[in-house]
Amino acid sequence: MCGGKRKAHHAMEEAKRQAAAEARLFETSLKEAEKRNQALIEGLKPEEAKYTPPPMSAGAALGSRGIRPRKSRKASTLGAGRGVSSLRIPLNVGAQAGGTNIPT
Repeated sequence: MCGGKRKAHHAMEEAKRQAAAEARLFETSLKEAEKRNQALIEGLKPEEAKYTPPPMSAGAALGSRGIRPRKSRKASTLGAGRGVSSLRIPLNVGAQAGGTNIPT
């Protein structure tokens, strides 16, 4: 009978070791599953809004240059005429009454 107790004891110790190994394996699989679940939860969370600067007018965006308004053709020809007229010699200036200021 002595041999039977020893075999039973060894079988019980082997069963304890096997159960402990299975428990460690189950615990590591639970930890890995928890990590995967956390990653999945993080992936499903909505992203936080990124900073967007407040809207600004076109003049402020361009800086000091700005955009000039389009001129009509009439305004542009009048402006060109003013530039040319400033280069002309006035004919009615002088001490003489009437006439031109061209010496004769």
